[in-house]
Amino acid sequence: MPCYRSLDTGPRFVVGVLLSAARFSSAQLPPPRVVSSLDVSATNVWYADTIRSNGVSIMPAVRLDWTRATLGGSASITHLARGGTSAQVSIAPSVFTPSLGAFTAELAGAFGGSAHEDGTRTGQTIAMTRVYAIGALYGAWAGGGIGRTWDGFVWRPVKQGEFGAWLNRGEMTGLVSLTPVVVEDTIRYADLQTALRYPTGRFELGVTGGTRAGASGPAVGGSSRAWGNVSALVWLSQRWAIVGSAGSYPVDLTQGYPGGRFLSVALRVASRNTREVQREEVSPRVTSGSGDTDENSATALAFEIRTPTARGTQRELRVHAPAAKMVEITGDFTGWQPVRLTRADGGWWTMVRTLARGTYQMNIRVDGGPWTVPAGLLTIRDEFGGTAAILTIE
Repeated sequence: MPCYRSLDTGPRFVVGVLLSAARFSSAQLPPPRVVSSLDVSATNVWYADTIRSNGVSIMPAVRLDWTRATLGGSASITHLARGGTSAQVSIAPSVFTPSLGAFTAELAGAFGGSAHEDGTRTGQTIAMTRVYAIGALYGAWAGGGIGRTWDGFVWRPVKQGEFGAWLNRGEMTGLVSLTPVVVEDTIRYADLQTALRYPTGRFELGVTGGTRAGASGPAVGGSSRAWGNVSALVWLSQRWAIVGSAGSYPVDLTQGYPGGRFLSVALRVASRNTREVQREEVSPRVTSGSGDTDENSATALAFEIRTPTARGTQRELRVHAPAAKMVEITGDFTGWQPVRLTRADGGWWTMVRTLARGTYQMNIRVDGGPWTVPAGLLTIRDEFGGTAAILTIE
């Protein structure tokens, strides 16, 4: 079974700079939140519409979240029915700047490669910068980067741009992006992609599609420059899920991967905290015949944050839950460990914490129930299905 070998030559410098930045950022912060999953799947693949093969894949993934930094990694090992085995690895560090109003910037990287039983190897290292504009229900970003890619024979320079936007409507999130790519000033193309994600309860549906303009290389899925796929996920329990997906994918012109079509069914085993944070509608209940809040309901009716002293870093986090017997908070500023709040007057629960200006992730829990997003805060989702609140301190 082949294994992935470390990339060499110039791109090591880029990897070192980004990982050093992530280490520096995390050194100032509590321990990260760790989210992980492992997929074991059976797959049927048609490479370039000509070679068809069945296979079994093992795909681990992990992500570490700090206040303003993330480090994600994934791998896959595939054994085909014809006896061939291949392995792929990718690493994605990312560091965010403090927010300036609705804007924030990111320094990110994408590094990885593959090894195949026939002896071929591929790899790439790309450093990216992005600027985001984030609203309550929508956002946009623009960025670009440079790097190098290896097709198994030679390293080639790559330039890449990114432009995109997203929109949240209830539980549904839609995204569109445009990615122009230049490889060694000889291959020029641009990919336009759309994605739709709709999680509801134990189920999640995802749909993606794309089209390529410019140098397309070998045909994608036969004679088309377009591709698309659909996926469905069903959670059997807090940690176990079934994932089904089918569709096509494009040629990777930077590393020389062929395009193709696929059909896959996977069993997913997730870490305990992957789904414990679920988005719930948190709204005051109204008693019959009046506009008063029903304070007998053990839910969080309001959330606010105060700064006791001018220009200080001491913050008072307050949750209004009059009927609660216990209120807890968790977030990247607690190392994602639950911390109990103290009961105060007027049905409020409070906690004082040292928090500098910046953007944080957090959630609350009332009487040992599910972790929820506090009323009035924006939410962020990840690829593991978790949802957290975005707390911005100016």
